[in-house]
Amino acid sequence: MFDTLIEMYSFAFMQHALAVGVFGGGLLAFLGVFVHLRRIVFLGAALPQIVALGIAAAMLASINPVLGALIGGIAGILLLSVPGKKSYLPTSGWIGVAYAAGSSIAVILVALSPSPDGTVLRFFTGDILGTTRLDAIYAFWAAIGTAIIFRLFWSRIVLTGFDPVMSRTLGIRVHLWNALLFLCLGSGLAVVMNTAGGMLAFSMLVGPPAVAILLFRSFRAIVITAILTGVLAAFSGLTISFIHDLPGGPSMATAALVPIILVIPIKLIRTLKYRRS
Repeated sequence: MFDTLIEMYSFAFMQHALAVGVFGGGLLAFLGVFVHLRRIVFLGAALPQIVALGIAAAMLASINPVLGALIGGIAGILLLSVPGKKSYLPTSGWIGVAYAAGSSIAVILVALSPSPDGTVLRFFTGDILGTTRLDAIYAFWAAIGTAIIFRLFWSRIVLTGFDPVMSRTLGIRVHLWNALLFLCLGSGLAVVMNTAGGMLAFSMLVGPPAVAILLFRSFRAIVITAILTGVLAAFSGLTISFIHDLPGGPSMATAALVPIILVIPIKLIRTLKYRRS
């Protein structure tokens, strides 16, 4: 088995795919903890569609799709964070509109794009095995950049995210730190969707954090478990896809979601023991 793994990952395209899965998947799994605990999962579902719209627009304009994905993600986050209490439509409504508009308009732009259909389709359905060294570098620096940001501003990002009232009382600019968190989220979605599509991006964003939250109550344990689960899902899903000749992206996405089914019985047993004690 070990010899098979060595032979499998001796190919450059497998190394690039694994790098994107590990760095991009681990990054989204980490950020997904904040998405879950802040109850903005619907925002996480709409953002990939807006990122896809940015990719489609970039392909139509013949510019770098990563730049389009990044601009789309940032623009989507800014637009969805603008509606407030005075808006006639609640935030959830705006998110629904963004989801529908992003997915539908992106299809129109794809049809108008001068790029080959296969090239454009790759950015939506995902082709993790078609990643390049440059794609891996993008994912690496997105993960490193986010790690540096959170290392420097961890306390402020966490405090403003989970207790905005206290943050305002202390004079902390909540919108600024929220924008920084969303910037990291948009960057992570951009680098993963650029190579693996929205399916894998959203699965990594919600699957590993859900596993961690079901297993632990400690925030530190949740963060570490989410990252490790995302990395393991990337490795196991890619390996299984190569051995059994399956699509790489969907295999990794499934590997990110299957552990939820496995930990639910553990959570139920713990809950029963807690009620009896």
